This record gives sequence, structure tokens and C-alpha cells, in this order.
Amino acid sequence: MNSGMYSALSGNIAAMKRMDIISNNLANVNTPGFKKDRMLFESMLAGAVSPPPVPQSSTADPILQKDSVFIDHAPGPVSQTGNTFDLAIDGDGFFTVSTPAGPAYTRQGNFRLSADGTLVTVDGYPVTGQGGPLRLQGSKVEISSKGAVTVDGTPAGTIGLVDFPRPYQLVKAGQALFVPADPQTSPQAARGEIRQGHLEASNVESISEMVQMIETNRYFDTCQRVIRGFDDMAAKAVNDLGRL
Repeated sequence: MNSGMYSALSGNIAAMKRMDIISNNLANVNTPGFKKDRMLFESMLAGAVSPPPVPQSSTADPILQKDSVFIDHAPGPVSQTGNTFDLAIDGDGFFTVSTPAGPAYTRQGNFRLSADGTLVTVDGYPVTGQGGPLRLQGSKVEISSKGAVTVDGTPAGTIGLVDFPRPYQLVKAGQALFVPADPQTSPQAARGEIRQGHLEASNVESISEMVQMIETNRYFDTCQRVIRGFDDMAAKAVNDLGRL
């Protein structure tokens, strides 16, 4: 297979992967606290920028060498809901939740109370305060900007915010949950503040994602036409040589 066809196939592979990313982003446009994924265009040229080692007198095929997908941690728009257990973070930071695999971190603040009064996520994971899960028994729950929780005027714990060094080295453990890529990384105190009765939406911009989807689809079609062109040339060469 010639290098031109390899290049076109690399373009198809990159386009399919980018389409998967865009589709997942659009599927979560209404997921609170969701952070979109992005694919670096430079990664599609990895074969030309950082060619792999090849035997002497040989040429490396310009095929896609490595994906470069990263999470865009830009904050999503915050809206007022008036719901007691809707919490948004103003600034940097994450809520800590307890999962069967260990602690995870999120900005998805549409919490609720479980049957026993524990503050949990929509997936049922307990929200971790300073000292463990928060159990709130009472009628009036108030949460200050610093995370202090009072129930009917009585202190009931504190919701602590944590953060990590930038750029974030986090991986997704769910649609809106993150864990450090290095398990040895320890969270640090965050500077953000909590806003009760507010909710951070997804940072996915549907119009922008649709435009990228159209661009990616056209790019895929172009690569397909290039592959057909090379295939036609190969077939013509074989047929013409057969007449000689």
C-alpha cells in the first residue's frame, strides 16, 4: 500500500475518533457538571512531526501514531435553581464523593438525600465532608459559601472543596466524575466557594459541536474520495500493465 493511501486512511481513523468524541459531548450537553473532551489536531500529524524509528533505507508510513485527547475543564454556565441541595462551585475546585473504587471528584452538584438522610450524588455516591459522609436530618438545611452545613440552625458538618495542580492530570471515572491519573497525587485545598441553590451546567456548546461534526464528516468524505482515487489508479495500472 502506498504512502498516499496510508495518509488517507490515517485521516479516516482520526475523523472517526473525533466523531466519537463529538457525539459523546453532544449526548451530555444537558448533564450538569459535564466537561467536554477535545482532540488536538496536531495529534493527527504525529507521523510527520515525530516519525517512528524505521530500519535504515526504509521510509515510515505517515500513519496516525498517537491520540491526543484532553478534558476541557472550562467552567459551565451557572443557573439559579432554588433547590436546597443544588450546589455550584464559584471558582476552582471539586466536590469529593465516595465510590466503591475509592474517592472521586466532581463539579456535578445536583445532590439529593438518600433514605437515611445521607447527601448523595445522582448515582447514589455519598458526598464526603470533613469527617466523612454527611447525614442531614431536619427541615431547613443551609450551606455557606465555605461549605459549613447547618440543619435547623445546628451545625451538621462541612462540605470541603479540593483542587489539584494545573494543568489538571485527571481522567474520567464516569460522565462527571474524575480521578487523578497518578493515584499518588494528593488533593489540596481549593479556593472556590459554594453557591447553594445554584447548578453548574455542562460546558458543551451544542452549536460549536455541531459545526465540528459537519467539518469532521466532510473531512472523512474527502479522505474516502482520496482512497477511492488511489484504488482506481492501482486498478488502472494493473489493467494497463496486463495489456503490455
